[in-house]
Amino acid sequence: MKDAEGLKDAPVPDALSPEELISTQQEYVQASINAIKAGFDGVELHGANGYLLEQFLSPFSNVRTDNYGGSIENRARFILETTKKVSEAIGKDKTGIRLSPFGAASDMKPYPEIEQTYEYLASELNKLGILYIHLVDHSGMGAPVVPVIIKEAVRKVFTGTLILSGDYAKDRAELHIEEGRADLIAIGRPFINNPDLVERLKNDWPLSTELDTNTFYTAGEKGYTDYPTYTK
Repeated sequence: MKDAEGLKDAPVPDALSPEELISTQQEYVQASINAIKAGFDGVELHGANGYLLEQFLSPFSNVRTDNYGGSIENRARFILETTKKVSEAIGKDKTGIRLSPFGAASDMKPYPEIEQTYEYLASELNKLGILYIHLVDHSGMGAPVVPVIIKEAVRKVFTGTLILSGDYAKDRAELHIEEGRADLIAIGRPFINNPDLVERLKNDWPLSTELDTNTFYTAGEKGYTDYPTYTK
């Protein structure tokens, strides 16, 4: 964890008890309700980047011996239950989820049945009828490349909107949409050093490549908001 004083010690986590499983899911539900009340268009559940939902999915972090651990179906149970409860509370048309197969968060490395895991998860999410899946490829940040076969498997079993992200530039993004690999492409980091990114893409203006990663996730006024817009 970080704040203005730098890194802080974190406690060793405990496995959630049956009662905590339910209360934690309710926290997701209440947070989603609050977001909609605050004027958000929808909610994207974070099942990627090593966060709690992905911790249940990965056999490296999930070592439970109850019906939330072990098999693919059990490890996906917490995500699916949480997604169902959130979608019932705020609407399926307002619920999406972010996933990052082959992400390399902490000790949560790829595992042998990862393809089957995400194909099963996408199929079950499709049955819930949520709005979209946002599939992230972190290979540009040092993680293994997400194989095309996984993206195609998700595309095949999930009939809702599929969003892909991961080091996309305009030409590649347009190509993958035209080829039907995705319905939408998400672009993240370039928005930091290109605050006028949409206008730059529309007008084919060059993108800034100057990005100070030392200011990421830090306190202070430098970074995030002090990058210039494009000038001819």
